[in-house]
Amino acid sequence: DSIYLQNSKGESYKAQIVHTDPSKDLAILYIADKTFKKAKSLPYTFKTSTSDLGEDIYTIGFPRDEAVYGQGYLSSSTGYAGDTIAYQISVPVNPGNSGGPVLDSRGNVIGIISGKQRGIDGAAFAIKTKSILNALADIPSDSLVTGLKINKKNSLAGLPRTEQIKKMQDYIYMVKVY
Repeated sequence: DSIYLQNSKGESYKAQIVHTDPSKDLAILYIADKTFKKAKSLPYTFKTSTSDLGEDIYTIGFPRDEAVYGQGYLSSSTGYAGDTIAYQISVPVNPGNSGGPVLDSRGNVIGIISGKQRGIDGAAFAIKTKSILNALADIPSDSLVTGLKINKKNSLAGLPRTEQIKKMQDYIYMVKVY
């Protein structure tokens, strides 16, 4: 299989799998395309503390060829059937949103969308950032082309939501497998 990541401008870049965690349905990808220009720094951070019930959240994903925004709240501190590695969120989720970020009002990533419950509108699930950070830490060092750095500075905090979304769109990619 060939994996490509497509940005909001329609540009595609070849990617490769660096690490997977099938139990959490996570895959860490690396853009291996020589034409890709990596960012100096990311605008967001990963929230390391647990998010609160009722917290306002939003998503940006690619259920279509353009980015789609969704707004909602954290509805449970556990996922499907009490799964402690996930949150239940009340945000409209469509096919194509899976793997997209879930952000809090300050622009911190609190998780990534992992799916939704069939037959129940508004019941979606997101893998918590703790599991994402654990998966990143589990990557064998010989699998990395360069060192892995986790951003510690959030440049989205304090910005209006519309500005957060504009800044985030350049860092969210649609995954295409051929």
